[in-house]
Amino acid sequence: MADGTPRTPIVAEEAAERLYIIDARNGVERRILLDWIHATSGDDEPQWASLDIEDGDHALPVDVLRARLGGAASRQVVPLRVAWRIPGFDKDRALKLRHLIFGDPRHPGSLRARLILLRDRRRAQILVGEAATLDTLRDRFCAQTGGGDGEGTDSPEFAGFVARQAALALDVAERGIRGTRYKVPRFVADSLRTSPKFRAALADLAEKTGRPVGDLYREARPLMKEVIARPSALFLDLRARLDRMMFGGYAPEMEVDAAEVARLRNILREHPTAILFTHKTYIDGATPSRLTYENDMPMLHSFGGANLDFAVMGEFFRRSGMIFIRRSFQDQPVYKLVLRHYIAWLLAKRFPLSWAFEGTRSRLGKLMPPKYGLMKYVLDAAHATGTRDVHFVPFVTSFDLIRDVEEYAAEQTGRTKKPESLSWFLGYMKSLKEPSGRIRLDIGNPVIIDEAPGPDDKRALEKIAFAVAVEANRVTPLTVTSVMCLILLGLAPRGATAPELLAAIAAVTDWARERGIRLSSELESRDDSALSATVDTLVESGLLTRYEAGSENVYSIDPAKHPMASYYRNIIAHHFLDRAMIELALFQLRESGEGDATAAFWTKIDRLRDLLKFEFFYPPRDEHRAALEAELARIDPVWDRRLASGDRGVAQLIQRCQPVVGHAILLPFAEAYSVVAELLTRAKPGDEVDAKALLDAALVEGRQAYLLRRISSEAAIGKLLFENGLSLMRHMGLAGTATPDSLAARRALLGELRGLAGAMESMRLSTTALADRLPAVGE
Repeated sequence: MADGTPRTPIVAEEAAERLYIIDARNGVERRILLDWIHATSGDDEPQWASLDIEDGDHALPVDVLRARLGGAASRQVVPLRVAWRIPGFDKDRALKLRHLIFGDPRHPGSLRARLILLRDRRRAQILVGEAATLDTLRDRFCAQTGGGDGEGTDSPEFAGFVARQAALALDVAERGIRGTRYKVPRFVADSLRTSPKFRAALADLAEKTGRPVGDLYREARPLMKEVIARPSALFLDLRARLDRMMFGGYAPEMEVDAAEVARLRNILREHPTAILFTHKTYIDGATPSRLTYENDMPMLHSFGGANLDFAVMGEFFRRSGMIFIRRSFQDQPVYKLVLRHYIAWLLAKRFPLSWAFEGTRSRLGKLMPPKYGLMKYVLDAAHATGTRDVHFVPFVTSFDLIRDVEEYAAEQTGRTKKPESLSWFLGYMKSLKEPSGRIRLDIGNPVIIDEAPGPDDKRALEKIAFAVAVEANRVTPLTVTSVMCLILLGLAPRGATAPELLAAIAAVTDWARERGIRLSSELESRDDSALSATVDTLVESGLLTRYEAGSENVYSIDPAKHPMASYYRNIIAHHFLDRAMIELALFQLRESGEGDATAAFWTKIDRLRDLLKFEFFYPPRDEHRAALEAELARIDPVWDRRLASGDRGVAQLIQRCQPVVGHAILLPFAEAYSVVAELLTRAKPGDEVDAKALLDAALVEGRQAYLLRRISSEAAIGKLLFENGLSLMRHMGLAGTATPDSLAARRALLGELRGLAGAMESMRLSTTALADRLPAVGE
């Protein structure tokens, strides 16, 4: 019982040395299999045992099997099953929702099976799993469960083990006709309970806590039921149907590179793997599962928050491979132990995992700092079991439109998030039917962990997570939506004509292509019709406005939509970060009057790096400086001589940067931080900082600042922006008890932030002035 591929029919003279295990759900299946056995065994009376080998949390009825497991060590145990085919199913996999009511046609009941046989007996296909000798099975039993000499072939434990091995061999055989997408774990809870490592871990925990091992076993049992997913073919098909429904508003085909799909297939087949996807919306977790299902790859075990385990949908997702995780379980040692050993079991059996490595949806668009919890459990499990060569594969989904963005914008203004429920889910599904453009998938190079670090190696964990984040950022493409928002936010409040937009898009894509940044198909091909179709979708959604009453169409973003547009711009902001920092430093230097501005330039770069450390991922300083120098060389090959020449050289560098983008990337952060800094400057000596009150006040003061145009856009008003600003000020030692010195430092920081905002306002004016100087089409 190893690979389970169908075998040559058994000849009569061999039958006496075999024991058949019949996996039959009803009498009809049992009769089909017995007829086959008698037809292939000649006149000899074959030995067989019939039982329904289900993956349930109950003891298998193995009495008959136990009684027949005697005989020579070389005796062959042969598993048999009936596989029921669905006519035409392989074409479009069109399993219907009615099968939830009437049952999976691949597992018919007695009456249904008889009706199927009357219509077409060929739908019942006999599967023969790979046989194994009793001696081989006994060796496996001892190796996997730690069974000793006292647990021989007459023990119920061994009989149950043989039945499960038969089921696994038959599952492999069945995948040969149904596909790899239906590879699902079986008998997980039983495997954990009988695992020597799990039992040893419970014994250690019992010693540490002073609780009896039996109590811990009883506590672990319902936790296994809570944690362990129970996927089946029916629910995998229904989940695939739900995935397609979720993407109903998008173009039918997802955009993905065939070479990347082939590489992922090889990784999943050969290595313990985790797909770590960036998290922008509820449905981006479905794109990896949709990709693997449609390309007949092994199903993914995805992780989801326990808040999604509600009503009917919780059971639906659990049966389709989702593992629900409690948000907090630091003080629940048995829960942690069960989860860790479950993850280790999945890794060992090559069941790929999938989760959002940011932990939650990004409310700002840009990549959030990774959450280490699940990654740590995976690495700890790999370390504890000696699993090597774990592959973490970054996975980025790009959407032309994201339905969650309006919710994020509202949340950032202080509105309470609506809790998930069945009615919420149905409403969300309805919203996904609205036209939303295209979906693109990008699969990064795997971050390979040859040997997992120890549980206490926090630095190694951070480096691995950082490597995944950097690779995810690298493969994030520029899309029409993100580029349009970048351009129009940079011009705001001015709009742009269609020719101006096309020229700006061409300039950005040329810049990106030179730097090896990925582009969506519309941008890569410069297909005007595809570009126009996407723009039409953005206009119809309300994200963009198009003024058509004049002599030419003018595009802009309504100020009320700036927070939403900034989300799409932020998705690609990291690609422009080095350029933005260079531009901002140059504009700050423009009026400095210094001779050699080189030292001042790098000082300002270092300061910007420190001010924005809670917003972006940076490489080490030396690597970052090398990247900045490379970007400067692209701007001007003699940049170093121009910096050394002072004001005139700085002005020449600025001219070569036009049109600038730094203000479109960095201005919201400076303006948001200035709101927090101003509130801190109002304190009196001895005042403490109440974080919640401060952030609530920042939402109010930010709105006032926008109305007075002290900040340029509502995109700078948001809880997360204010929280990051407060984190920076804590890091700088400015958020403690107010003292005369700290108040002076707060005022200095406020002045610095306003100075940055002023420099970026100059950048914006230079961009609009350049647009105004461009000749009209036809001149």
